[in-house]
Amino acid sequence: MNRPRTSSRAALSFFLSLSCVALAAQAAGTTRSVESLLQELKSAGIEVIYNSTIVPPELQASVDELPDDPLRAASAALRAHGLDLRQIAPRHYVVVRVAAAPRAAPPRDAILAEVSVYASRFAIDGRSLAEPMVLAGPEINLVPGTHDDALRALKALPGLASNVSARPYIRGSLSEDVLIRYDGITLLDPYHLKNFQSLVSAIDPAAIDAIEVFSSGFPVQYGTRSGGVISMTAPSLASGYENRIGASAISAGASTLGRTNKLPLEWFGAIRRSTLDLLEPVEDSLGQPQFSDSLGRLRWETPKGAWTAGWLLLDDELDLGAADDEELAHARYRDEYLWLARDHRFGSALTTRFSAVLTTAERERDGTVDAPDVAVGSLHETQEFDRFELTNAWSYEASASSSYSFGAELSMTHSDYQYRREVTFSPEVAAAFDRDAHDALQTAIRPEAITYAVYAANRRAWANLEAEFGVRVDAQDFDDLGQHTQVSPRLNLRYDLSRRTSLYASAGRFTQAQHIEEWRVEEGQARADPAQSSIHSVLGLTHETTHAARWSVEAYSKRWTRISPYFDNTLNPLSLLPDLAPDRVRLAPTASEATGLEINGRMPLFERASGWGSLSWSRVADDFQGHDVLRSWDQSVAMSAGFAWEGSRLSLSALGGWHRGWPSTPYVLTQPSGTSPTSIALGTRNSDRWKNYFTLDVRGAWTWRFTRGDLQATLELTNATNRANPCCTALEESAAGQSLTAETENWLPIIVNLGFVYRWRNE
Repeated sequence: MNRPRTSSRAALSFFLSLSCVALAAQAAGTTRSVESLLQELKSAGIEVIYNSTIVPPELQASVDELPDDPLRAASAALRAHGLDLRQIAPRHYVVVRVAAAPRAAPPRDAILAEVSVYASRFAIDGRSLAEPMVLAGPEINLVPGTHDDALRALKALPGLASNVSARPYIRGSLSEDVLIRYDGITLLDPYHLKNFQSLVSAIDPAAIDAIEVFSSGFPVQYGTRSGGVISMTAPSLASGYENRIGASAISAGASTLGRTNKLPLEWFGAIRRSTLDLLEPVEDSLGQPQFSDSLGRLRWETPKGAWTAGWLLLDDELDLGAADDEELAHARYRDEYLWLARDHRFGSALTTRFSAVLTTAERERDGTVDAPDVAVGSLHETQEFDRFELTNAWSYEASASSSYSFGAELSMTHSDYQYRREVTFSPEVAAAFDRDAHDALQTAIRPEAITYAVYAANRRAWANLEAEFGVRVDAQDFDDLGQHTQVSPRLNLRYDLSRRTSLYASAGRFTQAQHIEEWRVEEGQARADPAQSSIHSVLGLTHETTHAARWSVEAYSKRWTRISPYFDNTLNPLSLLPDLAPDRVRLAPTASEATGLEINGRMPLFERASGWGSLSWSRVADDFQGHDVLRSWDQSVAMSAGFAWEGSRLSLSALGGWHRGWPSTPYVLTQPSGTSPTSIALGTRNSDRWKNYFTLDVRGAWTWRFTRGDLQATLELTNATNRANPCCTALEESAAGQSLTAETENWLPIIVNLGFVYRWRNE
């Protein structure tokens, strides 16, 4: 244990040295870039949407002529160049040209009548050249079928595939390969019903100001995951408060958001508890699973920045299955996140953010399966882990055309696993799936890890070209279980063909070390895997018309040159106890690749209405010694289209999605004959496909407005046509208990959610 302590001291020393060096790099001048003024608003909790076409990096403002207030200073600097800030939501602005036709800003309690499917810009803060897709807080509420879950709104975005789970697959990556951040803090597993499809995220829509998604080619400040990034910002108000209580067939909760008049203090808090058994679409008669969460933060503003303290608590108590079911499961989960962050400005050119995060988790899962013609067994698993993380990020405006970002990260994690499994398969089933008739494993392990990272990037701008080159170095020390280091260079380019058309490209290496909480204890893993490594390549074109329509086309490739083994269930991914299922398979590909082409569009249709849509062709496959096998979530062709309209009281939206059926494994079930029992013969894994998938989600809301508040009733229909979308094959005993049967199961049936929300506010 001496080496980790020594490494920890070395890392802390480097961490402090980096801060000291950056502090010495302050710059002075009589002018500063307009972009840096917009950056200051972010530190004050104000989000500004713009791109570097309308606000180029060389745009300058005179420091002597600017007021002290950051918002007024940014507005004055923009007006000097024929631009201005237009408010689109509380503490949420967009940069517009003054010459454009005047347009009244929506009231504070209005919901925007559009969903941004693809943002033709490079980041909310204008710092990165990677192209994110963004959903603003008001837009999240318009996506039908979210059912009180902010992350389910991501299904409106292209390049994301999902099933009943709230976890998306981003451009072919495993769902666990996605980095999730809230308020700049990394969340390791912010989902309820873990091990049971993660059906609900822990993020209440009331806790979101915007969600930003990177599906490929993300900047160097985002590390540790190689599949994609989901970054969420917390809400804020310029003054006053807004409280909310709500209830629906899914959950009930309350939230509060506001800012004091006498103190520079801003607060947000939300608490939520489940009201419906969400697992019913997966399996009938599943008991009464319960979950709750609480999320919030306090922000104390200072003349040069702000202090932020936040928390996220998750708690699940699940008893799944009825007494006469073949599968019974019990689970208990509790996750706690606590963080403290400091945002600080050193003059006009240098800003920093320092954060400390403590994460603890307790997880327990056990269950039994009792189907003698298939499997009989039991499972018991417990896990505890704790993680302490320090991060320090800096940005420096070297000149009007050059800026730098750099930072360091350090984390220390400890976990304690206890795992016990014993299952016996019927001879016919064991033979069909190439399994031992009796499978037993008992293991205990206590892995520890210290991880480090440093990164730096330089962004430069010319007349029509911008380039950002960055490099990231990650290292892990698993004590006696392995030491690894990875280097990840990344390049992003953008060329403006015209004022409304841009060509962009990115290429880079993305690595992903195994997290301690991801240990494959079900196979008795004893040493850490080498870090996964993938190469992302992106080429895209965006165009915005004079009528505010936006179109984009993007080709991408993700090539994993090193990938960790993972588990999949060949026939039934929705099993309550997948560890005890005979179709459980360990996959260890030598390489993998995801390629695709996406066409996306968004346009205003008529007053207060907009439409959006996407069309994509893609392929994701694992390579096993030169033989390609499609991943189970490959969807070669996919289309989606949406519509949103908002009136003074009524708002309507609809989202339709279609994709080619996901891969399936063919099988032949032979009925018993004489003394011969039922047998099953499997074909080549994922060589067939399920029926094509289609769903239509609709949403309608009516609002009663009062002097200082409003009451809104919302009706949502998921899979409104009640289409049966087959997904899986469940092996079961026959009714007589003397033979084997196979039953095809479907994804979600029609789900109706009626909810009410009352808000009251004080300006």
